[in-house]
Amino acid sequence: MILAPATPGDLDAIRALHQASWASAYRGMVPDEALGAPLEDHMARTWASLPEGVTLARDKDRLLGFVRLKPNKGWPYVDNLHVAPDLRGGGVGRALMGAMADQADGRLWLTVLADNLGARCFYGRLGGVEGARMTETLLGRPVTTFPVIWNHLGALRRASR
Repeated sequence: MILAPATPGDLDAIRALHQASWASAYRGMVPDEALGAPLEDHMARTWASLPEGVTLARDKDRLLGFVRLKPNKGWPYVDNLHVAPDLRGGGVGRALMGAMADQADGRLWLTVLADNLGARCFYGRLGGVEGARMTETLLGRPVTTFPVIWNHLGALRRASR
């Protein structure tokens, strides 16, 4: 597996993987109709251009996963950690989170759907601590989320190796 910054030429593959990941992981957490045309529209807007901070995991010519680290009021925010659905549990997400820990300074955070128990357990195994329940909007629907915070990145680095 190779970790590298994304380029504009990667946008179609990122968009396709992101859409497949949401359709797989979020089924049953948001209404099914939100995972059709609204999801396609959202992904087209989200990946119309390449934002800064996107790191890819590749194996030969296949995109395995991606993550985006963006600054957020002094705390780097992990925005969009996604792994190809058929590769979940194989270490790709762990490697990408380790890369984010190496890029961040001090602490790191993200949000996770309350109903996404697999992701919540994954982040817990990596040393993330859940904060207070929040309500956010996903694909035009209210969803319950938790912030997950790493105040000390050493634990995340060790768990990601």
